[in-house]
Amino acid sequence: MSTATKLVVALALIAAPARADDRAGFFHHIAAQLGARFDRLDAARAPQLVPPKPVAVTWRPQKLAPSLDLGAPLLALTAADLDGDGRAELYAVTPREVIALAVTGGHVRELGRVAFSGGLVARQPRDPVGAAIVAGRRLVASSSSFAHTLVVSWHGKALAGDPGAPGFALCAGETAQLAPGRDYFGDGATASYGARCRDDLATADGHPLHIRAQLSIAGKLDVAVARCEAGGTACVHDADYTYAHVGIGFELADLDGDGRPEVVIAGAGAPGEPDELRVVPLGDDEHKAKLRKAFTAGGIAGIAVGDVDGRGAPAVVAAVRLVGSSRVDLWRMN
Repeated sequence: MSTATKLVVALALIAAPARADDRAGFFHHIAAQLGARFDRLDAARAPQLVPPKPVAVTWRPQKLAPSLDLGAPLLALTAADLDGDGRAELYAVTPREVIALAVTGGHVRELGRVAFSGGLVARQPRDPVGAAIVAGRRLVASSSSFAHTLVVSWHGKALAGDPGAPGFALCAGETAQLAPGRDYFGDGATASYGARCRDDLATADGHPLHIRAQLSIAGKLDVAVARCEAGGTACVHDADYTYAHVGIGFELADLDGDGRPEVVIAGAGAPGEPDELRVVPLGDDEHKAKLRKAFTAGGIAGIAVGDVDGRGAPAVVAAVRLVGSSRVDLWRMN
């Protein structure tokens, strides 16, 4: 309630007649009533804690059909409901394009493509890299081939893209530049392959979480967790976790809605070598993962988490490819 509204209510109440000898008691009584009423109104309007809703998870890795030829190597994969139909789409980033995909049952189909535009990067890394983050109803994609990001959205049934800010988008509001001619950011002890951030997860009692995971060029994934008050304010650092031998595919999620997020990670083997996907609750021994799925015919090039069915439960999707190949197999884990 605004200050002006409170003043109007107070004046209306104190305008009631009262005996002169009882005026002081009357005002004290009114002030107490007003204070209690305003406290109730403010409490009702304040942000409330919203606990996550538990969901049952059945681990059943399934290869989606058909295998997809993206026309260029896959650099990044993410999931988001950008068209607002209640089902998350998959978005694949290649050096030249962003491709939207829909998952229906055990099948995947292409919805549309939009190309990067603007100036090319003068010194491109030998191995192209990319990134994709979701910002509301938009996707911000990055490719090491282009100097600017690509902002992707739906205009009706058409997929559209507009040039964005220069550099790589790592998290919402955070951009970075690749080291010249390299496939990583920064240098020395701070050099990294990128980061993932989540600010839409919560503890079991509803306190919002801000989580950031950053992958070093040594394959070490550092995860920092902050716990916040209702509304995402007054955040305090809560915990740090570290995972070794992590590849470029990694994501953060709360797959079962128990308020204890998981990290979904690929192995750190050389491109083209056999790989493994692991789902590990933050704080647990990574050797006791909820899921371990091995791939012998290629490495994991990207991991996405989203409600691809519209059931209210997130699914893990991994993209597996041979090094340098434009063809990928998508695997759904749950």
